[in-house]
Amino acid sequence: MRKMWLWVLSSLMMLWMFAGSCMAGGDPIILGLPTSLGYLEGYESKNAAELAIEEINAAGGVQVGSEKRLLKLVSADTRDSEPGIPVAEALMAYEKLILQHKPHAIIAGFFSSEALLASMDITSKHKLPYLATIPMSPKVQQKILSNYDAYKYCFRLCYDARAFTKTYLGALTLINKEFGFNKAFFMTEEALWAKAIGGKTAEWMKKNGWTVTGNYSFPKGASDFSSTLLKIKNTKTEVIVFICSMPSVVIFADQWRGMKVPAVLTGLLPALCGEENWKTHGGKINGIVNLVEAGCMPVKSIPESETFYSAYTKKFGKPPGASHGTGATYDAVYALKDAIERAGSLDPDKLVSELEKTDRKGCIGRVKFGKDHQVIFGPDPEKAALAIDFQWQQPGQRIPVFPPNVATGKIQLPEWMKPKK
Repeated sequence: MRKMWLWVLSSLMMLWMFAGSCMAGGDPIILGLPTSLGYLEGYESKNAAELAIEEINAAGGVQVGSEKRLLKLVSADTRDSEPGIPVAEALMAYEKLILQHKPHAIIAGFFSSEALLASMDITSKHKLPYLATIPMSPKVQQKILSNYDAYKYCFRLCYDARAFTKTYLGALTLINKEFGFNKAFFMTEEALWAKAIGGKTAEWMKKNGWTVTGNYSFPKGASDFSSTLLKIKNTKTEVIVFICSMPSVVIFADQWRGMKVPAVLTGLLPALCGEENWKTHGGKINGIVNLVEAGCMPVKSIPESETFYSAYTKKFGKPPGASHGTGATYDAVYALKDAIERAGSLDPDKLVSELEKTDRKGCIGRVKFGKDHQVIFGPDPEKAALAIDFQWQQPGQRIPVFPPNVATGKIQLPEWMKPKK
């Protein structure tokens, strides 16, 4: 009897090993994820990559020519979003990851545009397909277009500053049309992407009859905005344009409400995007107009965004909280998988060629790259990736207000503020 059980156990083990070899063989495909893991977009992008990899591996892995291979994620904390951390230090962490783990591609990548731009020569040297999902400076595309052969390995799936601005201007147009407001004060973090958004928005305002009442650029880690808010009050500002990736916005929003500043608070406020913020901050964030990428917020017209949002919440115990990057990273892993399978190879130049042909439905909408290797954003998720303007409204809901085809409500003024007579 004992011999029979040993034979059965041995047969089962051989069967399991045979099945495993049929599903996936060879060395794993290594995906590198160097980013600022201490910040929301960084660690949520890592989570999203883990989720996508888990799903793909559970389904048998990636077909590379005649064999199936599993994906493996390796990460490094570049800390490039932290105040006072030099870009050179982030680049050292990036090269260490490359030399130590020899990844076949990079997912998500640096947090800051400054670090991404500085790293593009390293990426070119190692011929690494790089699918960025967090930095937003348009200078990345400019660099690709200026020297395609050198920088063709870099792609971006999140919105850039131009796509963000285009969507954000939709909310400003609604505020102007609904309430007649046309006086704005700019608050921008000292970063390339933030200044690009601020500059483009200011240009648009001047062309459309708005008055810019002030412009203040503040350093990372700023913790008191009371004097600036007093200035905003005194200039009779009606709309605040706040562009910042740091948690500083939580302090600013609290002081804005505490001082009852009669101006609508709008902008890119990642720390106040996730649905759990209402529970955390309560009515303190009521009335804030924010912007989020599909995937970080479920959208009925994008079933893939709802599927991702639900799967992410189930796996990590809470929903995505970032404004962008999380869903884009999930889509990046799948876009890379598709490119590898079409190429039948891990050759970087072949992967670049196949990535350029990407055209798939993802949780951010339609994922398709332009000639500059930037995913195209627009108001129709059937044709492009989608960004959404929403407003926090009672009883703790994120109400989409723009673009029109996903809007479910209208912008409301803070309870202490009245429309023009």
